[in-house]
Amino acid sequence: MTADPFAGDPAAIAKVSNALAEHQDDIRRGARSVARAAEDADDWEGSSKDRFDATVTTIPTAARRVIARLDAAIDVLDVYADRVQQIHDEAERIRRSRLTNAIDTAANVVALGAAKAVAASEDTTEADRRTVDRLRSDADDLAAMASRLQDEWDALVERRAMADRTAAAGLSDQDVLGPALSSGAALGVMADVDFLAALARMPPEVLTAQDATVAERLAGMSPDTVQAWWNSLGERGTAGRHSAAQDALITALPVVIGNLDGLPYWARDQANRLSAQQAYAAAKEAVTAAEEQRRTAVGWAARAAADRALDDALAREKDLGNFLAGARKELGLTVDVPRQMVSFSPGHPPLGAFSVGDLDSADSVSYLVPGMGSGLKDTTQYMSAASHVVALHQALVPPPDTAMVAWIGYEPPPDLLTTGNTGVFGERYAEAGARNLAADLRGFRATRPDAQLNVVAHSYGSTTAAIALADSPELGVHSFVTLGSAGIPARVPDAAATHADHMYAAQAAERWDVAYIGRKYSVPHRSDPAGGFGATPIDTFAGNRVNVHDLTVHSDSDHGYLDPGTGSLLTTARVTLP
Repeated sequence: MTADPFAGDPAAIAKVSNALAEHQDDIRRGARSVARAAEDADDWEGSSKDRFDATVTTIPTAARRVIARLDAAIDVLDVYADRVQQIHDEAERIRRSRLTNAIDTAANVVALGAAKAVAASEDTTEADRRTVDRLRSDADDLAAMASRLQDEWDALVERRAMADRTAAAGLSDQDVLGPALSSGAALGVMADVDFLAALARMPPEVLTAQDATVAERLAGMSPDTVQAWWNSLGERGTAGRHSAAQDALITALPVVIGNLDGLPYWARDQANRLSAQQAYAAAKEAVTAAEEQRRTAVGWAARAAADRALDDALAREKDLGNFLAGARKELGLTVDVPRQMVSFSPGHPPLGAFSVGDLDSADSVSYLVPGMGSGLKDTTQYMSAASHVVALHQALVPPPDTAMVAWIGYEPPPDLLTTGNTGVFGERYAEAGARNLAADLRGFRATRPDAQLNVVAHSYGSTTAAIALADSPELGVHSFVTLGSAGIPARVPDAAATHADHMYAAQAAERWDVAYIGRKYSVPHRSDPAGGFGATPIDTFAGNRVNVHDLTVHSDSDHGYLDPGTGSLLTTARVTLP
């Protein structure tokens, strides 16, 4: 047996129990603060107020549940602290008794040896023989005492092991942790409908502990199954009106809900904003830590490593900051439209997508796929480009309901001109990005089967998009537009191979522009979609002539593919109309 009766500190266990009691007080104060905030919001009106009221009413019940679980944990810890203290006391008594027994045994051995020597002499007496007998009896008694003390110690070790097991079981009980999903083994055989029903019954404060389990299980479900489950929680809902159960899932599992195909995009938007805000806060803390590390670095190697870590932290902070800024960027539209954070992955690099327009209602939705060197740091730039297309749609009478997604959902090759990296000449980045793009387009198609779907791809983004569309004929893409293409891979031999109903290609005339270099030096060689590929060419000389490779330039003399007044913008807007 390995349990140590002396292990642990009863005072430390009691301290944890007291800390939980203090946490209960914090929860009570928080619940009272929410109640006061609800009273102060009496003048607030509208659907958001209704949603707020519905959510606030769940707080007291949730607080009581958490407090009850803390009560259960405190009871377990208090009992455990008492038992550990009792075992400590008993272990100390046994230790002292064993020490005394050992000393007495040693003395007996010495005395018995001397008595035997005297008894063996010629002058021995009856008293000497009785002394030997007495000391032998004492030795037997001491041995018996040692055996009893060992039995008591073994029993105490078992008591301690039992106390540990009982405490562990108590702290793992549903009274403390709340209801949980079935074990991983059971999940494999649990029907989707049963799993989702269990998920819907779970209190919000417990859901947060199930993030990884839920994500893994939901990933294997069809969008139709997910959609039916979500609707069962309170219809499909809107950003302003939805059920408390839906709200709880968004709040508790933002990473899961934000990227789950089959859910309405308003729900994904709210979840992804939570995830992105949390990631940005963590990124800012990482910058502070990296700055401190750089300040205290000693030696050239340590300073160089600290510099690299700080550069990485600052780049991530910039990425996430600009992504969040997509919600605030002034787009200059005639009529303001909803913006939705369509997806977000907080990996390295972080990836995501932001819409200009409502993906839950738009009759035509276009995904804008950027090229080399792009990242979340460019979110507002791509949203501006997308808004130019939406603005032309809004100018029509009556204006159609359209949306455009700035999709920054893959890691493109680094910028050739600023880094010297030649990844743009290969297709490794495009193949990986195509899988991401196809997955997101399939998710949209499953959620909005009747909406028109278009893909507008710039530079290396057209390489990526062409592979995605060629490998996924079920997407039903209406218009595929390439702008300044870095080339279409050989395994997509012509426009028909993209399976889009229509394909269009705009290519600026400069021979040595970036797109031309990307095509000319590609390995294997990639085709120009604007030359004999089967795509309808777009006139880049009409209106404001496109003379730079970028999508937008905002200059009087230079114009990118989606700058106002260019033929490529006008055509892109026209072919993405519903």
